[in-house]
Amino acid sequence: MMSSDPGYTPSPGYGELLPHPSPIVASNFTAWFFLFWAGLLVVVIALPWAIKRYIKFRDTLPLLMLGAGFLTSLGEPMLDLVGHLRWSENLHGPAFVNFGIPVPLLIPPCYALFMGLEAYWIYKIIQRGIDVRGFFLMFAACGISDAIMEHPGVIMGAYEYYGTQPFEFYKFPFYWSFTNGVAICTIAVLLHFVWPMVKDSGWKRLLVLPLGIIGTTMGEFGVGFPVFLAINAGLPTWLDWTIGSLTLVLSVVWIKVLADIVKSEKAVPWTFWGLFKSRFMTPTQRERYIRSIGWDHEADQPEPFWPPISKPSATASELHAPAEKVTSR
Repeated sequence: MMSSDPGYTPSPGYGELLPHPSPIVASNFTAWFFLFWAGLLVVVIALPWAIKRYIKFRDTLPLLMLGAGFLTSLGEPMLDLVGHLRWSENLHGPAFVNFGIPVPLLIPPCYALFMGLEAYWIYKIIQRGIDVRGFFLMFAACGISDAIMEHPGVIMGAYEYYGTQPFEFYKFPFYWSFTNGVAICTIAVLLHFVWPMVKDSGWKRLLVLPLGIIGTTMGEFGVGFPVFLAINAGLPTWLDWTIGSLTLVLSVVWIKVLADIVKSEKAVPWTFWGLFKSRFMTPTQRERYIRSIGWDHEADQPEPFWPPISKPSATASELHAPAEKVTSR
C-alpha cells in the first residue's frame, strides 16, 4: 500500500509522488448506492439483452463491448495516480490492486457501461450517419453524463480528488468530463473502422476486446497530459489552471479530427436532447425516433463506401434509377 509519508517513492530512481492524504470513509449506504449508480445496475440490465442479441441474431458485438469495458478498467489505477483520486476505504472490493491503489468493485461495471456500452451506442450513431455538429453534440452528451455520474460520488464521499484540481466545481474537476468524453468517442471511432474488418472472421472478432483500453489510453493521456503534468509538478494554482486549460483545447481539437474522419454527407438531424435520451432507448425505439425526426430510411443512408469518405451522395431518384446500357459503336 502507498505510504502517506511525504517524499514516498515507489522505487529508487523514481520521482516523488504527491503525498496521499488521510483516509476517507463513506457511509454503508453510499458504498451500496454508488456501486449500482456507477454502472452495475445498467450492466445487470444490459447483460441479458446482449445475450439475447447473440442467441437470436448471432450479434456478438454487444457482448464483446461489455468485455472490452471490463478489460479497460485495468487502466483505472494509472488515472487515479496521475489525477489524484482516492477512494473511500469501505467501498466493496477491491476488484484488484495496482500502483498500490485498491480499485473498488464498482469500477469494472462502471467501465463496462461507459467505455463499453456508451462507446457501442456512439458506434451505432456513427453508422446511421452523423455530421461534425452531431458528433460534437454526442461528445457533449458523454461529458455531461460523466459529470452526472461522478457528482453523487464526490458529494457523498465515495471518493475525492485531492490536491490542486483545475476547473473544480463542487468537488468535481470538470476537465474529466472532457478527457472521459474524448476516450469514449475514440473507442467508438476505432470500433467503426475495426469491426467491419473482423465481424465475419470468427476468432478475429476478439480483437475488439483491447480497443477499450487502447482508445482510453490514447484519449485520456493524449488530451489530459497538460493537466496531469501541471497538478503533479507543485506549481502555483494559477499556473495549474493555465496549463490545465490546454487539456480542454486539445479535447475540442481531438473531437474535431474524429468528427472529420467519420462524418457522412447524409446525417441524422440530431438535437442534443435527442442524442442524450436515445442512449436509454432500445434499438427498435431508437429507430422509430430517428424516423420521427425526418430520417428517410430508403433515401438517407450514409455512403456505403469503406473506409468512409466524404463525397456528394446520390439523390433518391438516382439511387433507384436503372443503370444505363453501355453500347459500343
